[in-house]
This record gives sequence, structure tokens and C-alpha cells, in this order.
Amino acid sequence: MKSKPIRIILHAVVAVSAGSAVAGTITCVPAPGGAGTAPWIRKISIDEHSRTVNMDIVRRRTEDTDTMGKMRADLLSMEETQGGEPAYVFNAIPAAGDEVTNLFKLFKAGEWRLIRAGVVFIGKVPALRAVDPGMVLDCKRSDLG
Repeated sequence: MKSKPIRIILHAVVAVSAGSAVAGTITCVPAPGGAGTAPWIRKISIDEHSRTVNMDIVRRRTEDTDTMGKMRADLLSMEETQGGEPAYVFNAIPAAGDEVTNLFKLFKAGEWRLIRAGVVFIGKVPALRAVDPGMVLDCKRSDLG
């Protein structure tokens, strides 16, 4: 009689721990030498559970200093890949007065790479403004969610 409640609790613990292993976070920083001399994105943190992306970016650059800022994005999709790591697609939420919406794709092709496209909406029609050649990132995963 006592074993049935213990089995139910054990199944609940296994289900909760399995769920937390699926949704975690991934944090990326520019790889040494992989983004040119001064990348404008300094850190990307993706929370798979809440589907949010936070980026530390350089807002303004002078000879002496970089003015840092934050950029928030929505995780639009996590596409399954054959390599075992998902490809993340997210868009930056434009600030008031910004004309360009940035779309990003973070994926692993031997090394983690980030590509960016700038899109402007004229009326309701999207027009491609710019495509970034991409940058190489060092990414670390945390499944503690």
C-alpha cells in the first residue's frame, strides 16, 4: 500500500526534472578573433522557457569608450537540426523611433555563428535593408532552466 504513493511521487519528480532539462538557457559571447576588432554585440542570453532573448550591445562608440546598452528580442523559433543543437531565430524589439527591425539566426555549423538581417517596413511591406556577414560566438548551455 505504501509503495503506490511513493511511485506517484517518483513519477512526478522524474517528469519535473525531465521538463527542466529540455528548457534551459544558452549564453554566447564573441569568440576571440571571430568577430573582427570590436563587435557591437557583446553578449546574448537566450531563455528557452520564457522564449526571451537579452543582448548586451554597444550603443555608441568613440575613440576612448563604448557606451553599452541592452536590447531585448523575442525567440520566434527553435528549429531542430541534425547536429543536435537547435537553430535559434529571434527578432529585436525595435525601440520607439527605430525604423529597422533586426532579425537574427544563431546556429551551430562546427562553431556557433550569428547572422543578422535588417528589415524596414514600408507600409506593411518588408524591405531588406542590410545583411550582416555574421560573427563567430562561444556559447555555453545551462539546463538548470
